[in-house]
Order: sequence, then C-alpha cells, then structure tokens
Amino acid sequence: MEPKKSSQSESVDLTSFDQLFSRPAVIEGMKGISKTSYEVAAQFWRAPMAGKHLTPRMKELIYFAMHASASALNVDALRRQQKRVLAAGGTREDIVDVLISIVGLANHALYASVPVLEQEWTAADKVNEDLPDDNPTLAAAKKRFIEIRGFWNNEREPVARQMPEYFAALSDMSTESWYRGSLTRKEREFVCIGIDCTVAHTYEPGLRIHIKNAIREGATKGEILEIFQLAALMGLEGYVLTAEAMFG
Repeated sequence: MEPKKSSQSESVDLTSFDQLFSRPAVIEGMKGISKTSYEVAAQFWRAPMAGKHLTPRMKELIYFAMHASASALNVDALRRQQKRVLAAGGTREDIVDVLISIVGLANHALYASVPVLEQEWTAADKVNEDLPDDNPTLAAAKKRFIEIRGFWNNEREPVARQMPEYFAALSDMSTESWYRGSLTRKEREFVCIGIDCTVAHTYEPGLRIHIKNAIREGATKGEILEIFQLAALMGLEGYVLTAEAMFG
C-alpha cells in the first residue's frame, strides 16, 4: 500500500535540528549558553536524518516507535514525532500500525519472568499443575502466529504453555498489523529492529530475528545501520527536553 502524501512534506526540513524546538527563543537560549554545544548536537542529529538509505517517512516512523515503546515512553517526543511523521509523508494509519506493532515489546519481560516463577515454584516444593501437550487454544494461536509472522522463537513456549488464553490474545495483537496494517513487511521489520536496538531496550534475540527477516524482505545493510544511528539520537532527547523547560 502506497502511503498518502502530506502537503507539509516539502515545506519542512526534517534534517534540521532547529525543527525540534517550539520557538526560536529556545534555540537562541541554548546557543547563548554554549553555541558550540548546540552546533555539535545539530551535526549529530543531521547525520542519520540526512542519510540516503531510509526514506524520511520511514525514519520518522522508526523514531516515533522508539519513543512510543513501553521501555521509553516520552510524551513530549510523541507529540512532536507524530507531527513529523505526517510532515514526512506518513499517515495516521501508519502511526496506528506502528503503535499496534510494538505492543508486544512489553511481553519480552515475560520470557525471563515465567521461567523464574517455574524454578522458584519447584524450589518451594509446590505441586506443578499438569499442562496438556495438545491445548487447542495454544495450538491455534501458535499456528496463526507462524503463518502470519513466519517464525517462532522458543522463548515463547513457557509463556504460551502456562497462559494459553493470554498468549492467544497476545498472538492476535502481534499479528494484527502484519495482517491488515498499512506498512510493508520490510518496513514493519525496520520498526521492530528500531525498538529492539535502543539503549532503553537492547533485546538481542528479537534483534537477530528481525534483522534476519528484514534481510529476507530485501533490506540493505545501509538501511539497517541507519536504524542503529536513529536509536543513538535518543541520547539527544535530554538536551531537547531541558531546552524546552528552560526557554520554551
């Protein structure tokens, strides 16, 4: 599906660091404290934003996803980024696609938590409930996930076996955008790479899966390296938010 174009996309320089701030007084205030600090921050921002591998729309969607993820919620950045997505030619459908696609990130914690519960339950000499090997709810959810997403990782097994009804609901959530969303499969893999490589959520198993899937969908090394650079831009958010607090 081709994204709808925004009338703003040609009028906003999304590579400019100045565009992140609410008004010129914020920029002047920060330059007044340290002009050189502002200049190096602007240069750092521009490096990936002016890169030639990802489209402006894709960059803004990935950066939006990084701020919308459960591990790094940033309200101010979300308000800014949804406007930048539209300015880059994205759509509200793209934004919702991203939001649904990244819900499953919070489930990553269960991959570690459920095995710990099982170990401590056994260590306390508690009786484990016998779990059927042929739970139809689990089997259907697993089949649906593999058919739509094209993979299955073993970390899902303890969660799925212990909580089949929950896992069925999670599978529906985890496949919704892949089945009906506005992004292409490669674009959605880029979003998943983005949230799995951030400093707030470095999740290597998921990162490997989504890099492998993205390559299979035709991704280039340059595109993936540019996603990594976008993740590093989150280091500037403290500077941006503090500038707004002081001068905005």
